Amino acid sequence: MKANSYRRKVLQVVMMIALAVFIFGAAVQAADWKPTKPINFVVPYAPGGGSDVYARAIDNVVKTEKLGSERFLIENKAGGGGSIATTSVAHSPGNDHMLLTFISGQVSGPLTVGKGAATYRDLTIIANLAKDEQFIVVKTDSPFKTIQDLVAAAKKQPGTVTIAGTATGQEDQMCNRLFERAADIKVRYIPFKSGGECITALLGGNVSAIWANPGEYIPQYEAKMVRPIAVANDKRVALLNTIPTFMESGYKFEFDFFRAIAAPPKIAPEVVAYYGNLMRRVSDSQAWKDNYLNKYMLSPLFLEGKDAVEFVATNEKIFADILKDLGLVK
Repeated sequence: MKANSYRRKVLQVVMMIALAVFIFGAAVQAADWKPTKPINFVVPYAPGGGSDVYARAIDNVVKTEKLGSERFLIENKAGGGGSIATTSVAHSPGNDHMLLTFISGQVSGPLTVGKGAATYRDLTIIANLAKDEQFIVVKTDSPFKTIQDLVAAAKKQPGTVTIAGTATGQEDQMCNRLFERAADIKVRYIPFKSGGECITALLGGNVSAIWANPGEYIPQYEAKMVRPIAVANDKRVALLNTIPTFMESGYKFEFDFFRAIAAPPKIAPEVVAYYGNLMRRVSDSQAWKDNYLNKYMLSPLFLEGKDAVEFVATNEKIFADILKDLGLVK
């Protein structure tokens, strides 16, 4: 019995030492690699949209908080609903000086394209830093004072209400379909390349409303040019607490989407560790909370490594179900 007890104690000590070595090794691994030149930070959408704001916010926090010596070169590569940029990064294996903003639309988009489209499996998912809430936004002088007004107009003249969003088969259109089902209406969905283009179309009077996250419309909201009338969340957003949810307005659905960071495939573990550590420090900083999350009314959601990959995979399954309903996926 004493011998067995001794062996158990020895085994416990060995396991503790092994764990300590693993943790120390991971820390050393992250410290073993550092960028040697500017990092190409690819944004799959046009300037002014939510992904562009997201990338520039990360860049700003790294600079102002002195989280690293790296310099980001932000490259907007819009087109194909994000697929052009995503494919470009996926086709850059081993490039350890390249990052990609990666959002829900880059998961749903490939589902509608089929074989050949780059998916999250063709990338290295580094971390998820935030999630958005989706709003329906109208011009300040819109006749739609409430979401019920918009629904009433859509029921009176089906197809005359136009709602813009980013690209076919992406989160805006999925959110739009859930809204149509919940309200038992039919609207005309008009896709654009970016949230910035949606705002321009709304202000130009070319559409009745748009789907947008706060990062895309807050400047115009503060200038009293636009106003949100409903949010597709399970509860009101704290800094916009006068805006009702669809649920409390009588339309039973909710939808939000994530904002992650990815890198090319086949990059070394120490590079993955370095970028994961950098994004964690960004996420933990007060500057990130004040100048991005709170400013653009997003929710914090940090996931790294395997957890981030599993989160993306789960969302892919959810999106596939909605896209089947839209007739975009068989």
